[in-house]
Amino acid sequence: MDTEISLITISGTHYEMGRQHGVQVMHLRSLVVEAIKACFAQIEAYGPDERFESLVRETAEVLQEVDRPILEMIRGQAEALELDFDVLLRYDLVSYLRDALITRRRCRATYSMSGEGCTTWAVAGSATADGEPLLVKNRDYRPEHLPLQVLVTATPTVGYRYIYGSGAGSPGVFNSGMNEKGLAIADTHVCSKDVGPGLPDYSLMMHILEEHDTVRSTLDYLSSVPRMGRNNLVLADAGGDLAVVELGYRNCAVIKAQSGIVVSTNHFVSPSLKDDFVDCTQPSVQGNSFQRYALVKKELEAARGSIDVAFAQRLMATHAGPLASICRHLELDGQSATLSTTIYQPARRTLRFCHGYPCQSPYHTVGWEV
Repeated sequence: MDTEISLITISGTHYEMGRQHGVQVMHLRSLVVEAIKACFAQIEAYGPDERFESLVRETAEVLQEVDRPILEMIRGQAEALELDFDVLLRYDLVSYLRDALITRRRCRATYSMSGEGCTTWAVAGSATADGEPLLVKNRDYRPEHLPLQVLVTATPTVGYRYIYGSGAGSPGVFNSGMNEKGLAIADTHVCSKDVGPGLPDYSLMMHILEEHDTVRSTLDYLSSVPRMGRNNLVLADAGGDLAVVELGYRNCAVIKAQSGIVVSTNHFVSPSLKDDFVDCTQPSVQGNSFQRYALVKKELEAARGSIDVAFAQRLMATHAGPLASICRHLELDGQSATLSTTIYQPARRTLRFCHGYPCQSPYHTVGWEV
């Protein structure tokens, strides 16, 4: 897999950051257009009905009411990439709202959802070799998105600076990030029945990194805003506070660390949300979220007190068959692969980023002086 990643720098208002993003990924425009076409074709295969289209409209209205910044960022991206704003907005919305169709229409077309997985965990305190927190994520996604992967350094006009992993043409914080105060965040997708017109996680994570510096402050924010659902958020701050937040449209559950460890894959574990999870992966790999979750918890517990960056790199490169592998190669299901690994060190304001399979690609270090 290609180990080169586009590094971009943006600053200013959200509109200005969107335009700068678009200008710097213009060489990838044809791939962005192909991704949009593929997404729309997938939605058509699921059979969008008026109920779904109403949900899309209602979600756009929520953004208009409570999140103008994300709309301005999308507008800036659309203008720079010479795309219609409404087309790009629909792409950004339906790629997340499609769970509402998938969970109602359990058909073979849903198996393409196996392309969206992630393995994420965080540790702190007595669980680590030096007491400092780590937040670690493998991003599993469709391999055609590898060349779209970008690493962004953002300096907003108002708020904290932050670094995040994203995709060319995608708004907000698309999979994980960390701000200059050492607050780190990563998401994992959960195919869920509890989806509704609220803020998608790329919007939530952008506001969290711009406006918050602790896990506690973030939890207060997440409990106060309308949420789309369909995701878990894994949090770690420079002081070593950790949490997993399971996000639903109606429900929200916080899972605190047990002896300095939290883990999240692609299902819910809280009593209030676990029944909303629907496993839409292919039959050959169904249950892999549970298997990866169990493997990571077992390995973290076994390494308690000695977990460090080198351990994280080894764990995220683990191959353990079609269900439990953490480093997931394309041949496991023919649709998804591990596109990146990110290791955040919040106390040091540093991240290590691996573009491609973590079993064979190098890591690059990015961060700020503490």
